[in-house]
Amino acid sequence: MLNWRRLLILAALGFLISGGIAYFQKSPGYMDADYYFAGGIQLANGKGFTAPYLWNYMDNPVSLPHPSHSYWMPLASIIAAIGMKIAGQNTWFAGRIIFLIIAASIPVITSTLAFSISKRRDLALISGLLAIFAGYYSAFMPITDTFGIYMMLGGVFFLIVQKQGFWMSLGLGVVAGLMHLTRADGIYWLLISFLVILFLTLEC
Repeated sequence: MLNWRRLLILAALGFLISGGIAYFQKSPGYMDADYYFAGGIQLANGKGFTAPYLWNYMDNPVSLPHPSHSYWMPLASIIAAIGMKIAGQNTWFAGRIIFLIIAASIPVITSTLAFSISKRRDLALISGLLAIFAGYYSAFMPITDTFGIYMMLGGVFFLIVQKQGFWMSLGLGVVAGLMHLTRADGIYWLLISFLVILFLTLEC
């Protein structure tokens, strides 16, 4: 088993690094993150999945407001809205609260997954540190986009694969569903879930 203190340190470092990066990000910075943030504001204001603006014409909008998230999936906006509800304000900072928590969870999940495979604490610690200092992707962890969510869910998926029986099947289905709510290609993880369950069934 991993030492819980090391996991706590990894989580704290992940939160501090992402929080430090977030301090210098005064706005979403590009269209995708801005779209998820705006969707979160609509949800937090009780206006549901609607958009009072035109982002693109791929869903053939005929009037304003029109249904949102017909192109991008909604989970990032839902998470942003939860942060806004917790903070009681629809600010850029509030929309990122849960994303910072997700960023802190990724090194913990990565370290746990590495240990479950290698059974070596040193490799688990190195893996967790590499997840904190993620290079190019570090800038995307604290913003209202799907990078951190997908990383977290992907790690949880492979941790669940190591379980057996009904709860593994249920867990894989739930995680695959959340991955699809994060990104449209998440539906492929449901197929992977079926293949994993079939393989393990035949192996037994």
